[in-house]
Amino acid sequence: MVRTAPHMSFMARALTSLLSVRLPALIAVLLAMCVAVPAAADQNDPRLDSLFEALQKTSSEAEIQLLTSQIWDRWTAFDNDSGTYRMMVTGMQLMNSGQLAQAEGVFTQIIAAQPDFAEAWNKRATVRFMRGDDDGSRQDIVEVIDREPRHFGALSGLGMIHLRNGNLQGALQAFEAALRVNPHLDMAETMITRLTRELKGQSL
Repeated sequence: MVRTAPHMSFMARALTSLLSVRLPALIAVLLAMCVAVPAAADQNDPRLDSLFEALQKTSSEAEIQLLTSQIWDRWTAFDNDSGTYRMMVTGMQLMNSGQLAQAEGVFTQIIAAQPDFAEAWNKRATVRFMRGDDDGSRQDIVEVIDREPRHFGALSGLGMIHLRNGNLQGALQAFEAALRVNPHLDMAETMITRLTRELKGQSL
């Protein structure tokens, strides 16, 4: 029997927790968007600057949750295009129900139509990671970060990829980058602590 490395089992638990919290919340937001389309937004929304600035300064748990939700809302919206909203909803519902191949197909269609939409790349990166396509997921994350360097979700995802492939140093750097952007990522902070401890143990 092959033994599972401790950091691998920890990564699996963390990823499961992240997906179970994030996806249903985002689906609810997007469904609301399809009914009442908000102001134009995506990763280029100028309001993001003030949201990230406030996120760096606050220590209020309620404000942290509100700011984080608002950032995700703006990342996920796209230029008052209700068709893109609906496709995002469909892709996320498919992903949440485990229909990963179909979800990847939907996000690929969005990317083909809207190649500058960072969150479509991020969603496909997530699906590809869930399907075990680490190379494809990593390539998509590069596209996300190129369009939105502050995307702490994509940076955390990169850390997960490195972790699954045994690159502990790369994982540590990715989680540190995510935490610099969003200092309230408990999962990233925990990962950093554990990875730092493991890397120190390896160097002895």
